[in-house]
Amino acid sequence: MTIALAAALTAVRAWTRIYTARLPPAIRDARRNEIESDLWELHEDVRRRGGSPARIAIHMLLRLVFGAGDDLLWRAERQEAPARVVRDALWAGAAASLVFVWWLASALQAVDRYRPVDGINVVRLLYPVQPVARVPPLPVAPPLAAVKVQGPAHCKIADSTR
Repeated sequence: MTIALAAALTAVRAWTRIYTARLPPAIRDARRNEIESDLWELHEDVRRRGGSPARIAIHMLLRLVFGAGDDLLWRAERQEAPARVVRDALWAGAAASLVFVWWLASALQAVDRYRPVDGINVVRLLYPVQPVARVPPLPVAPPLAAVKVQGPAHCKIADSTR
């Protein structure tokens, strides 16, 4: 066994001990035994095919790096969480989904499907706002001098044009 192969085996075993720590002993030991079996099968398979120990070490390290995400998912599936934490996580996920759907619907309304697209207006997609209806301007009042007020006969209104 070369130093590279020993280092690769040690790295895989250390990682396995880290992500299986604090699990129930039966689950933890079963996973560690499964990984040991997988390492032995990989070593023997590559050795029978004539692969060098360096090639076996590289293969083990690549599997370690690319499999770390799956290992963490495996651990998360076996993690026992209190019911309150699970319920709160589900509510948070549902709320985030509703916010996303609202944003997506409003962003899709902002797209004008009849106008040729020459680019994407990112600001309009991120902050979709429907334009406010225009309020017609107030009519301009005529000058006071031109207004002639006619009232009842008993009211005397002075005309400002005299």
